[in-house]
Amino acid sequence: MSASDKKKLRKEQERSFLTEKQRREQLEAKKLKNYTIVFITSMVLVVCIALGVLGIRAVNNSGVLQKNTIAAIIDSKQLNSVELSYYFNDAVSEYYSDMYDQFSSYTDTYLEVLGLNTKKPLDKQIQDEKTGKTWATYFLEKAIAQAKSDYAMAKLAAADETFELPEDKKTSLENMRNNLEAYAKLYGYKNSAQYLRSLYGYGAEADSYLAYTERAVIAEAYIAAHKDAITYDDKAIREYEEDKFDNYSSFTYVSCYLSYTDFREGGTKDENGNTTYTEEENNAARAALKAAADILATATSIDDLKAKVEATKVIEGKTLSVNESKAVLYTAIDDELVKWLSAKERKDGDITAIANVSTTKDEDGNEISLTNGYTVVIFQSKTENKNKLGNVRHLLVAFEGGTKDENNKTVYSDEEKATAKTTAEGYLKTWKKGDATEATFIELVKEHSDDTSKEEGGLFENIHPDSQYVESFLNWSIDPNRKVGDTEIIESEYGYHIIYFVKHSDLTYRDYMITNEMREIDQEAWRSGIVEKVTGSIEDTSKMELGLILANG
Repeated sequence: MSASDKKKLRKEQERSFLTEKQRREQLEAKKLKNYTIVFITSMVLVVCIALGVLGIRAVNNSGVLQKNTIAAIIDSKQLNSVELSYYFNDAVSEYYSDMYDQFSSYTDTYLEVLGLNTKKPLDKQIQDEKTGKTWATYFLEKAIAQAKSDYAMAKLAAADETFELPEDKKTSLENMRNNLEAYAKLYGYKNSAQYLRSLYGYGAEADSYLAYTERAVIAEAYIAAHKDAITYDDKAIREYEEDKFDNYSSFTYVSCYLSYTDFREGGTKDENGNTTYTEEENNAARAALKAAADILATATSIDDLKAKVEATKVIEGKTLSVNESKAVLYTAIDDELVKWLSAKERKDGDITAIANVSTTKDEDGNEISLTNGYTVVIFQSKTENKNKLGNVRHLLVAFEGGTKDENNKTVYSDEEKATAKTTAEGYLKTWKKGDATEATFIELVKEHSDDTSKEEGGLFENIHPDSQYVESFLNWSIDPNRKVGDTEIIESEYGYHIIYFVKHSDLTYRDYMITNEMREIDQEAWRSGIVEKVTGSIEDTSKMELGLILANG
């Protein structure tokens, strides 16, 4: 027997001489030990679970999972969940923003008609009933399409030695890099990472976001550069406009719209305050509408139309008005109205009543037409928009001071306006005492202008009748009698503008519109042809936040 075996045996022998009390004490101690082990084990599990939750949260916050999950592949480029989220979230934001621009406070209601509830997650709503595609998938597809375009255009830009990013785009990117932290703090976040996570989810951070933004800016600039480089000769322009000549004309007319609801009487209110009308009441309203429109259509002049409108009896709470529309583009006028306005035989003073008709079905399923209103219109004139575009430089002396009126709009006193005018007159007088050239005017602008255009010498190019400028500035700039070097001080709601006329462009407004339209078509065909060759696939999107909710509450 070895020494170790002997030692073991001796311990076994000693255990056999324990007293009963010792045995009971030993048993209790063993139970206590077992309980202690169970308790400690349980606590360890609790701590492990807690640490696990904290660990998961820490992993999520770090974006490790998102950064290491391939969510899409564009050609050979793998986009992780974070990179695709930039495209996805911005596709959603852009869609909603475009809708809001059109429908304002009615946006949510209109979207609901399209099947998008802004208070529900995108991945829980069906966008296409036929395929079962959700709104989340719809925006994922838009994200992939945009990513394909961005990567393709940025790649072409990098290979094109003649392309250089415009200075304003460089400045924009530089400002983004320098001010991202400031933006974050402005919106109440500790840093840019926290700010970007709130917008795009876990893993979003400055470096990847700036790379995404830079690629998008370069792609957009390269597309714009390609478009600007496309030129057309006069023959091509004339051939393009041949079958749609009046599409680029503008019309001046006077009109009054009447609805059958302006004449509808009666109605029955339910317990919720909603009013319903019988078929007889609606028919009577439409008959009254037709009679009123027929009378208005006999007007022999604008003044006569106004008098007849004034004499037309409508129900309480309704009013009719005569609207004067000056030089409105063909494309901005309703189809039926513009069809009448652009007829070859149309002449000054022509008047008509154009019906607004809708179709519906009766109880037997038969289609019926209903006249809901009339537009009574007097034709005044048509312009073919052959005036040349204006190019000007301007120096703004902004009003200072001001007080808020009841509509929270800033208004300026006569003294404050006089001060700005005196300053503007002083600048102009000083300039005229010198060489009084465009070059010296640019120097004057850069030194004294209060407008953001001062760095470009206050230059505004290709100004046309539909340019979005204040009326006084616009009218002066597009005056066909304007000559190179003309200067004048013009007042606007912003202050006093010293305007210098640079020149008329070679293009007329008409040809400007036509060539822009031609470029849009040719440029998009070029871009699409390139992007169609780029492969793009959606991969693992499980680490993306696809259940976005567009509205709170």
